[in-house]
Amino acid sequence: MTDYSQNHPDNGCDSDGDRAEQPPSDEKKCPDLPPNDPPDPYKPPECNKTLPCNCPDPPGATEHCLEDLIDKQTEQVTVAEKAKAFKAELEALLTKAKAASQEYTVEKYGKLVKQWEEQDAQIVNLIKTLVCTYPCWRCIIECYVCPLFDDLRKAEQQLNGDGKLCRDMHSIYDQRYWHERNKESKDRIFQRIKSVLAVWEKPAQTIEKILTDNAKLIADSQKVSPSTVYDVFLKLVPMHLAIAPPATEKKTKIAKKFTVFCECDEGQPEKCCGPDVGEWRLRDRLIGPQPYLIKPDHYFTLICCLVDNLYRPAKDLLAEATAALEKVENTIKRYKDQLENGLKNFEKNAKAKIPSPIECCGEKLPKPEQQPT
Repeated sequence: MTDYSQNHPDNGCDSDGDRAEQPPSDEKKCPDLPPNDPPDPYKPPECNKTLPCNCPDPPGATEHCLEDLIDKQTEQVTVAEKAKAFKAELEALLTKAKAASQEYTVEKYGKLVKQWEEQDAQIVNLIKTLVCTYPCWRCIIECYVCPLFDDLRKAEQQLNGDGKLCRDMHSIYDQRYWHERNKESKDRIFQRIKSVLAVWEKPAQTIEKILTDNAKLIADSQKVSPSTVYDVFLKLVPMHLAIAPPATEKKTKIAKKFTVFCECDEGQPEKCCGPDVGEWRLRDRLIGPQPYLIKPDHYFTLICCLVDNLYRPAKDLLAEATAALEKVENTIKRYKDQLENGLKNFEKNAKAKIPSPIECCGEKLPKPEQQPT
């Protein structure tokens, strides 16, 4: 059973002890993205019937050899087009980053950090009032809010499972299913990293707006009510900590115990270049990724680190997964066409295969003599 003794006003109003987590100061170790590792394709069993015939060996190449060459050339063209598109994307990103760095000055940074510190103290006082008014604040969240997260967690697990993909192949349709799931997985990773990178396009404007919104929320929460518990612990505090400077620069006074609840809603945090690029908790997704207060001279280091270590590799893995799925789709279509057309033209093709003279009876049989008409 959860211990709610810390909710008592005697110690629940105290912000001493472990402090809430803040963004790291300089974290450059990035996670390894899962590779595209498809299982071995299904191979139909060979026909091993032994017949008393001396059948000639079939020719080595088939019409599929040209289709395979076309697939390889298509892949090379796709790679070249991707490189050209990525170059243009980097040029656009550089333009945005230069504009953002000109706005995110040392003076602006100092002003924003000062505002954040002032709000940190205001939030601590607000939490003291709220916890003293509602000693069962944690029960309000656990009993009425966390079950909603749990329903969403179960729904997501029904859709995505545990992240593992099947490896047992019984047909090419199983192979297509694996590639579909793999593409969906790579797309989720890429979109998550892309959204993290996108919030750093205008960090000064974004953080300034968040501080303005938080100031209003602090003012509105002075009139305490049960719904204030939600506003403070699931909106105000998470957003405040999301934009916080690294603890090495400015340390929050908010106790960690005011951020720990709904413990079944677990994520898989992965710090790369500073921002969290791992699987987010559902409550983290309520506010989404945000830029935080780093020193202006660290801005380009963060951007380049994200692009080089995560964004580009994730983009390449998604492109590979998409191409692999398309290739399997084309193979399925090829087999379906082969089966349909093969049956439709079977008599014509079979008769065309029978040679004259016949060579599969142990010796070459002469052509039959034509009878006079």
